[in-house]
Amino acid sequence: NWYIDNVYIGNFVRTEQLSPLATFGSAISARDARNAINTTRGISIDETNTKLALKAPTAPNRALVGYKVWRLRSGHEGAENNWVLITDEMLTETGFEDTNWNTLAQGEYLWAVRAVYTSDVISVPVFSNTIVKELTNGTISGFVRSSEGNQAIAGATITAGDQFTATTTANGFYNISLPAGTYTVTASHDEYTELSHENVVVVRDENTTLNFIMEPTSNEDVVEITVTALNSNYPNPFNPETTISYDIKDATQVRLDVFNLKGQLVKTLVNNEQASGRYNVVFTARDDKGNKLSSGLYFYRLRAGDYVKTRKMMLME
Repeated sequence: NWYIDNVYIGNFVRTEQLSPLATFGSAISARDARNAINTTRGISIDETNTKLALKAPTAPNRALVGYKVWRLRSGHEGAENNWVLITDEMLTETGFEDTNWNTLAQGEYLWAVRAVYTSDVISVPVFSNTIVKELTNGTISGFVRSSEGNQAIAGATITAGDQFTATTTANGFYNISLPAGTYTVTASHDEYTELSHENVVVVRDENTTLNFIMEPTSNEDVVEITVTALNSNYPNPFNPETTISYDIKDATQVRLDVFNLKGQLVKTLVNNEQASGRYNVVFTARDDKGNKLSSGLYFYRLRAGDYVKTRKMMLME
């Protein structure tokens, strides 16, 4: 049981109520009566003629506002300064997913939950069970070469997801260690056209080989892009993959989506801000869940600022 500002939160309690005071025998003063009440706990009910009542202490009404959740390492339950608040806003639901779990270091973790009431009254924390975070990393590695002469490209940046990167060596080799999962992996270099592969699967304790063949930027490409444009994919029809090319005139938020014949979204290829330039994205005929798509007609749409353009492509068996 705990008390905050005369607010009672806890289990139902048993109290003794004396009625009437005159039953103590001879007449006594109010002060003596209060003293008698304070000293009768534990005396036989037959001796005091008391009546028993079950009730909770009276307190102002409080309304539940929501919940706050913290993550902490095992053993830090008493060190609240080491807790990490993971709910930016007050929760009203009774379920919550810690989306940063995969980025945590190895160790033992648990979560603390507090109920928040009106007038900023907060409950004592309730702790979850402890979960052990083990390293579940795999690797992606390969070579980056030029389409002209198959020459190794040194200094290319390989990016997987939003936070895992590597730089190619003199012989074009790279290696990235990252948690198991599915990623879009991109190779970029100042002298070559950016190239991406989506739905790259990383398995725990295993290596995924992924090589890049990059196209050198031509003299025309070095010139500033004058218009934003969605270009034709190649090859078209395609199986199992095709490359979608587009130009961005000015830095802006870019989104490239693929839709089926019913107009349903099946894959988001790009959804981030990009600088001016020409971009190539490889589409491997899989949806956002990694499932293979059936053959047929598909549409790909580019949104870049005020620019919107849709084109067709055909997936063959």
